[in-house]
Amino acid sequence: MSNEEDIGGDDQPPAGDRFITVTEFAAFADYTPTYIRQLQREGSLPRGSRGMIPFIAGVRALIRFLRDCERRSSKSAADSRVRDARAREIELRNLENERRLVQVEDVNGLVDEMVGTFRSELAGLAPRVTRDLSFRRTIDRALHDILHRLADAFNEKAYLLGARSAAAGAVQGGDPGRMGSGEQDLPSHGGSTGSA
Repeated sequence: MSNEEDIGGDDQPPAGDRFITVTEFAAFADYTPTYIRQLQREGSLPRGSRGMIPFIAGVRALIRFLRDCERRSSKSAADSRVRDARAREIELRNLENERRLVQVEDVNGLVDEMVGTFRSELAGLAPRVTRDLSFRRTIDRALHDILHRLADAFNEKAYLLGARSAAAGAVQGGDPGRMGSGEQDLPSHGGSTGSA
């Protein structure tokens, strides 16, 4: 029985190819002998008789096998990305149909309106509390500091959520101005600006 009798058509060893044991081939290819035998049984690697393998034909077949694996893996990854994109598109469509998905612009408009109302109400706080102009200035300064801290916190949250200030408009704490000597920047009680 010749060493070459079990070798198939494409994997015919080239002239001068030599046969080595599966164990030697596995050591050369950095695989286990069991894996090399499995590849031989599947027809991915040529086989000789009595646990032998043609060296050059085996290396060529192993390279072809690895290239095919890489191509299949690449195609599978691309198919997986397409499936994921389609699933995401369907998920977004469902959320929109269930009215659980909203436009960022709508949310930003609602937040702007709510914050504006809140600021307007705060602007009227000092005149409601006291007629003492010095105490009003103290209250206005405290409110001014609070609004600036809130604006910084809101802008940080917006940045972390990916809403850029340029797109949504940064929240800004306004200067409440000085009471009694000039005009406030926010009208008290939603009315026109002017001294209290």
